[in-house]
Amino acid sequence: MIRARVIGEVWTTRKAPRFASDKWLLVAEIVPDRQGTGIRTTGRVVVATDRLDAGVGDEVIVSFGSGARNAVDPGNRDVLVDAAVVQVIDGTSTNESP
Repeated sequence: MIRARVIGEVWTTRKAPRFASDKWLLVAEIVPDRQGTGIRTTGRVVVATDRLDAGVGDEVIVSFGSGARNAVDPGNRDVLVDAAVVQVIDGTSTNESP
């Protein structure tokens, strides 16, 4: 899983019937910056399916592989999803000091 920020949406005129109602997002991986005072992007951008209605600017947790498949359709190994938004982050905290 990665922590990411939603940077955009992907839309299509045609998609597999199983995904007809799904929203697809562009998400950029984020990590703490070197000073420990904020976050920065790593440059990694992926497309993830979203059934939680996240929006541009939201911070999210993205799961990959079997975790993404289980988020979309638990127990079904035939789902063709590699990345899925599984949580929308409300806040974070840490006990580490910079």
